[in-house]
Parts: sequence; C-alpha cells; structure tokens
Amino acid sequence: MSRFTPLFLLCAALGLAAAQQDPNSPTSTVGPLRSSNTLTFCLDQQNPIWKFEQDMALAVARSLGRKAEFYIHRAPLPDMDTKAQPLDRTELMRLFAHHCDIYPGLVGSTTPAFDYPADEQMYATRPYLKVSYLFVSRAKGVQNLNTLPKTMPLSMERTGLPAYLMYATRKGQFTDRPVKTAARLVNDLTTQKTQVGLVFASQLYGRVPDLGKAGLSAQPVQGLPNMTWYVIYGLRRDRPSLRTQLDGAMSRLISRGEVQKLLVKHGLARAGVEVAAISDQRPTSETFKD
Repeated sequence: MSRFTPLFLLCAALGLAAAQQDPNSPTSTVGPLRSSNTLTFCLDQQNPIWKFEQDMALAVARSLGRKAEFYIHRAPLPDMDTKAQPLDRTELMRLFAHHCDIYPGLVGSTTPAFDYPADEQMYATRPYLKVSYLFVSRAKGVQNLNTLPKTMPLSMERTGLPAYLMYATRKGQFTDRPVKTAARLVNDLTTQKTQVGLVFASQLYGRVPDLGKAGLSAQPVQGLPNMTWYVIYGLRRDRPSLRTQLDGAMSRLISRGEVQKLLVKHGLARAGVEVAAISDQRPTSETFKD
C-alpha cells in the first residue's frame, strides 16, 4: 500500500482486517469485552519499578471498589546486556483482546508531537507520574552537561533518546561511551567502570536503592528537550467508560497523597520522579480524534 494512501482508507483497511479475524484465535487482535468486577492488569517485570506499579494497580482497583488481578506479560530479562523488545501496537492489541484490561507503566510524551505506543487503537489514561532522564555522576565537580569535560566519556544507551539528541545537537562537544542497555549502564556506574551517564530515573532507582552509598549523584538532565515523560495506563479504545473511571481513581489517589506514599514506600521519591499534578492531562492525539 502506498505511503501516500489517505488515512481514512488505511483506517478502513485496518477495520476490515480486524473484522475478518477469529476472536477466539490467540493471535487475533480483537476479542469480546470482559464484564467482571475484577480488573486484570498486565504486569511487565522487565520494568525495574514493577512492584510500585503492582501496588498502584491494587490502589486503583480498591478506589473503584473492584478486585485487581495480574497477568505477567514479561518476566525479568535473563541478563543485563539483553535489550527488552519494544512493546509494539500489535502485541498490545493482542494483550487487550485475550489477557488484560489495562496495561500500566506505559511511557508517554508530555507533548502531542510524540505518539503513544498504540495511539490510533489504544486509550491513554491521565498521567499519574512524571519521570525524567538523569545526569548521573560519580565524578566530583561534574554534575551536569555544562560541566562535563570533553575528555570524560559519557555513557548512554546506544539507541536511547539522550544519545539521539546528543548526537543531533552536541556532536563534537562530548566523548560518548555507548552501551546496549540501561541495566549495563547502571552496573557500570555502580562498579566504577564509567564516571558519568544519562539514564531514565526509573531504570536507575529500580536498581540502586542508595545512591550515596554507591558514590553517585543524580539530577534531571538540563539542556536537552523531551527529557521528562508521563507514565500512563493503556486500555482498549472501545472502553471509554473504563478510562473515565480510571482517570477519576487516579485523580483521587493523587489528591489524597496516596501515590506519593507509594513512591516513598518503594524508594522512588527522589530527583526525576514525581507525582503528576491534578492539572496534568494526556496530550491530544495528532493522529486520531480522542
């Protein structure tokens, strides 16, 4: 199909393909709506803060007077150099069709210029967290990009957003030390194989409970765009009433301070992780009328 095919024709083709699927097939992306007092959450244990997400889901379900159950979508990665597979649109649709009502812990942009994982086919709830990339250092006097000597290698995930932006805007102003995964980057920082790095806050705090004991300091990255992201729930687009209920539950938990208490409980109430404000809203989709 031509890349210039009008959007409405693409949508029609996608809708026809979905209609022709057998909803009982485990590979289909369509399935019957589940009606139950139980909410099933997909749990991604490759997310270093999955225990926070589990407690958050329990709190959301309680706020709605419902029971939470969990479907383990992904088990922890086998080693620190194995990169997680991206959660693509088709996989999300299959999960919603056959296994879970809600996928927590999805990262979404704070601006409308960046799509959510399945923008056209997935509803995004209101955000409940804001998480930032951090400048992490064990070198005295080097606390941000402005004080980074060109001769000091900066560790970043090779395919991560900070690396892309550094290569695009600061090429020649720094010496890079690329790694495959955030887990490797954090391990190299804690074992003194590298002095400085850029890493997403949840990837760091999920692995290093005490930065001071590890000889590290961390603060949000300054000088690069799109360094702070929302954390949201995803659910099927044919469940607008459920999204309204989830938005209300999250707003109540935020206003009562319960989300902040969960951050404290899990050691996440630190620089680069904060509870989303009541006024924070998901960006309007650029590709589908929300």
